[in-house]
Amino acid sequence: MVETEAVVLRTLKYGESDAILTLLTPGMGRVSAIAKGARKPTSKQGGRLQPGVRLQLSAVEGRGDLLTLRSTQVVDAGSGLWMEGYRLRAAGSILEAAMRVIPEREDAEAAYNLITRALALIARTAPRDTPPRLDPYVLGTQVKLLAISGLVPQLGSCAACGGPPPLAGFSAIAGGGVCPSCLVGSGAERLDPAAADALVALLARPLAEAPDAVTAGSADGVERIAALMFREHLGVTLKSGTPL
Repeated sequence: MVETEAVVLRTLKYGESDAILTLLTPGMGRVSAIAKGARKPTSKQGGRLQPGVRLQLSAVEGRGDLLTLRSTQVVDAGSGLWMEGYRLRAAGSILEAAMRVIPEREDAEAAYNLITRALALIARTAPRDTPPRLDPYVLGTQVKLLAISGLVPQLGSCAACGGPPPLAGFSAIAGGGVCPSCLVGSGAERLDPAAADALVALLARPLAEAPDAVTAGSADGVERIAALMFREHLGVTLKSGTPL
């Protein structure tokens, strides 16, 4: 028997009345589970199994890696996420990042705490004029997922030769910024200094202070750096982001 907290990352219809869930847990990382009969009108579980909901659950190991849910209890319904379209889309970006970046069946306590904190902050945030995918809490979550994955970009010196700033470009292959001498022929993109500064600030500050670290002018650059690192080192492209 498995007893754990979990956040629902995704819910898919299965068969006539079942649901397949992608869950994030602190002890097992990302796992899949089947909720039998969850979509029946008489089911008590159906409304509890929506993306963004935080649960306490009991499950048993089934065939392969699929858990079978036995019981669920809501810890946090994330009601604030469902009351405003901006929040819902921002939360979707966070859930997608968790689902794509956090590995299956590995200890993920730090990632779990990050995602639950991010959802709680988004549930209370006021809508911004920028796209929800560029919300500071979304970007802060992505940057901290890079750190949890051991993929912090090198921005204090040239990632290719180790030379000092200034850095003229960013190379995901090299793992960070590159100096003017290493820029030629490296395939690096132009590095926006404001984006680099914002990314460093996001790494250094608690997630709750992300709005103080990201400006409207630096948000696109932060998203771009994170996306390049995810794609190059994890093979992950986030659908909620801009195309690479």
